[in-house]
Amino acid sequence: MQNRQGNYEKTILIISSLLAIGVAVFLILESQGFEESLTLQQGFSKNDLNAPASQKVIDATETMKKKYSWLSPVRNEKAVPLNKSVMLVMKDSKLFDLLLPEPKFREPMTNIFLTGDKTKSPPEEQLPGIFSPNVGDLDADSDGFSNLEEFNAKTDPRDANSLPPYTNKLFLTKRISHDYILMLKGGSDGTTFQITRSVPSRGSVFKPVNEEFGFDKGTLRFKILSHRKETAQTKFGPKEIFILTMYDLSTKKEFELKEGEEKNLADYEAEFEFRWKKRRTISGGVIEGGTFQLPGLGKTFYIRTLEETKAIISPVGADGKPAKETIEIKQG
Repeated sequence: MQNRQGNYEKTILIISSLLAIGVAVFLILESQGFEESLTLQQGFSKNDLNAPASQKVIDATETMKKKYSWLSPVRNEKAVPLNKSVMLVMKDSKLFDLLLPEPKFREPMTNIFLTGDKTKSPPEEQLPGIFSPNVGDLDADSDGFSNLEEFNAKTDPRDANSLPPYTNKLFLTKRISHDYILMLKGGSDGTTFQITRSVPSRGSVFKPVNEEFGFDKGTLRFKILSHRKETAQTKFGPKEIFILTMYDLSTKKEFELKEGEEKNLADYEAEFEFRWKKRRTISGGVIEGGTFQLPGLGKTFYIRTLEETKAIISPVGADGKPAKETIEIKQG
């Protein structure tokens, strides 16, 4: 009876052990599956590149295999070191090397004018906007003169103290004529002569040689210096006429007055325009033989000659006298 009971207990113990082993194996297998279930899937970036085209890879590889001969460019018969840049610009399908004088990138300005002379101390800087088509119209140093104007005047466009003459900005816009017309009517006795004025207002005088006279009350402007006779051709045939040598007290000039011919002693007044930084008109009493000033600068000039299309002027010195230097101001 005892033997049967011992066998029964052994059987139960074996079965329990087997069950425990089975449960352990099951738990191990479940734990492995749970870990795999927690594994995150890898995401894909939107920036991931597609696989490269095989032919392009082959072409790039072949290019890298090639051997190149690196030669220094030659400028002005000197090799430029490879560690220095060369300014090459394409314009209208034409290549321009700005380190060379020709071809010029912005005619008529030279390339070195645009890029700056690096041999100077300190080296000149490149002008702003040299790649703009209107670089000649720009004013790099804000002195009131464009880059092209400074190039033509051979001044420095990078220095506001180096600028062309201010008179380069002065133009004659109009010449106003104040007519003064005289005529010698005759002198029958050769001692007294009749002289008339038709403009600005009519008047007539009879005057001998060497007597000062005028046509306006209280004004003495003229004097007869001498007279002579000449034969002149008229529509009625040859005729003897008087010719007077006259002196104009207002202009301090001599002139001739021929019998029967008008003489216009017009006073001319100028209207100038000064176009430095802004447009300003100079007018009113600006007459031939007189002076005027450039607005805002206090520089005085004397008008030597005032013609229809130009004026000849001279700077006035500190002594108040015009210099011998003459400047032509064109109409514009």
